[in-house]
Amino acid sequence: MQFALKPYGEVGLLAYDLSERQRVQLSHVLRGQHPPGCVEYIEGYDTVLFICKNPEGTSELKDWLKGVSKVKADESSKRRIHEIPVVYDGPDLEEVARRVGLTAEEVIEIHSASVYTVRMMGFSPGFPYLDGLDERLHLPRKDSPRNRIEPGAVAIGGSHAGIYSVASPGGWHLLGRTNVKFFDASAAKGHAPDRAEVFLLSPGDELRFKVIQNTK
Repeated sequence: MQFALKPYGEVGLLAYDLSERQRVQLSHVLRGQHPPGCVEYIEGYDTVLFICKNPEGTSELKDWLKGVSKVKADESSKRRIHEIPVVYDGPDLEEVARRVGLTAEEVIEIHSASVYTVRMMGFSPGFPYLDGLDERLHLPRKDSPRNRIEPGAVAIGGSHAGIYSVASPGGWHLLGRTNVKFFDASAAKGHAPDRAEVFLLSPGDELRFKVIQNTK
């Protein structure tokens, strides 16, 4: 199956309308490398945008993508699985439970039972949009966003779960917190920083939340 491609400016090439299989396939093949002719790529929800060195680089990239489309799924299916410890004491936990008709303990049990997949990174550096949130916990985002949410806040919004990676405003419902660091600003300095050192997660990774007790 070939990728749907279209030009994106003078040096860009957009792979779009990716199926789940294609998206995972591309995500894992790309990890740790830049394709021929490419200087940067950005993974979206069902897209990957490639920025090439020059207009001629798009032809080289197209040839590379043809080869990727022939790779069998099981050759690029290995995913990293992260276990994220969470203290479930978020300020919205009780309200979420009330709105979905469950107890707080049931919300914690359901939220921590799922295996989540990093669908994309965005909003802020290192913030993961996580597929896999149980439908019983789907809620519209808050009507009034908070002005500041601390790094490590574990949240839900709409049909996704997420983790705030830096201090920022936000309108998701806060269920708990983790001390895991998802973005290292110091590692992002300098020329050509190592992505794996800057960001803990990458699209296609899987994670589980592990319930831990509050030790404060």
